[in-house]
Order: sequence, then structure tokens, then C-alpha cells
Amino acid sequence: MKNKLKVYVADDHNVVRKGMTTLLSTFPRVCEVQEAENGKKLIELVNDGTPDAVVLDVEMPGLGGIETAAYLIKHFPSIKILILTMHTEDGFVRKLMDMGVHGFLSKSSQPNELERALYSIIDNDFYRNELVVNAIQHFKKISLPSLERLSNREVEILNLICQELSPSEISDRLNISPKTFFNHRSNIINKTGSKNNIGLYKYAVQHGY
Repeated sequence: MKNKLKVYVADDHNVVRKGMTTLLSTFPRVCEVQEAENGKKLIELVNDGTPDAVVLDVEMPGLGGIETAAYLIKHFPSIKILILTMHTEDGFVRKLMDMGVHGFLSKSSQPNELERALYSIIDNDFYRNELVVNAIQHFKKISLPSLERLSNREVEILNLICQELSPSEISDRLNISPKTFFNHRSNIINKTGSKNNIGLYKYAVQHGY
């Protein structure tokens, strides 16, 4: 579990951005918060110093949230991305999941959910909430061929990842080293064509795991 988190916020509404920055600063594990009024300014901040996570509004003038997320995923893949949006349609969420975004929050969410979501994307590589579950729910009855068959151990690890256990928790439960866990996870990602754990969760739902 990583403490001393560095988090950036991008939102073009001053009141929302300032409130989000103040709220994030109260979280025990967060040591630094910086803010930007649009995607271009956020990328400038990131180029000066890479954060652990960004909280990203979708609709911003100039460089919007979707374009900004795509840029960060390509150039700064280590950054965890939490999308803050009023758009909760399944197709919208699935599109951003496929891009590699790590979590979603409705703008009507409670402050304590923001803290849960932030820690989850940091510790578990994704945040599973109602938005994510609803977005991929209809895949459950669709039978899709696996790209490459997973081993029994890989299926076991996949299921534990989908339960939002952290790497250390999974390693302890299976009595394996963290290095062995990450080797298995890398193999699972390669076999499934996923980008991160939220992609693995989608894959698991699609294939009935």
C-alpha cells in the first residue's frame, strides 16, 4: 500500500476544482495535490512531475478529458486515471474502459467514495462500482473465444484480481512471492489482450469467470 500519494485534478469549473483539491488534501495517504483548468494545463503539470493519479473531468474547453486520458495512457502509462463525469451511459464507460482508464465516478458521488476510488485505483489498478458493473453487465451471456487458454492458476489469480484484492493480498493468500504474482498477471494480460485490471475484470465477465 503506497502512501504519500501525489494527485492532480483537472476541471474547468473553479469551484468544483478548488473543492476537489481541498477534499483530496484531507485524505491521509495524499501528500500533494495540484490542479489544472484543462487538459493542456494538466499535461504541462505531468511533464514537470509525474503524479500517482489524476482525477479528470470529461468536458473541458480545449483539450477535453477523453483526449487527455488518451495522451496520458500512451505517454505516462503508470498514472492511474479516475474519470469524474455526469455521463454515466454504458457505452461511454465501456469506451473509456477499453482505452485503459482505471475508474469512474459520477459527479453526484459522495466524498467518501472518492477516497475509496482513489485508493482502489492505486492499490488494485481499478475501481469497481455500479458504473463499471452496469457497463459490462450485458456481456455476461455472450460466449467469446479466449485468445489463449488460461491455466488454472491464472484463472485463480484473475478471480482474486476481480475481487479487488491487492497484489500483496493475493500473494499472501496463494503463498507466492510478489514477483511470481506479477509474472502471472503479465501472462494473463498478454493472453487476454487487456491493458490493466479493469480490462481483466471485463474479460472475466465476458468469459463467465
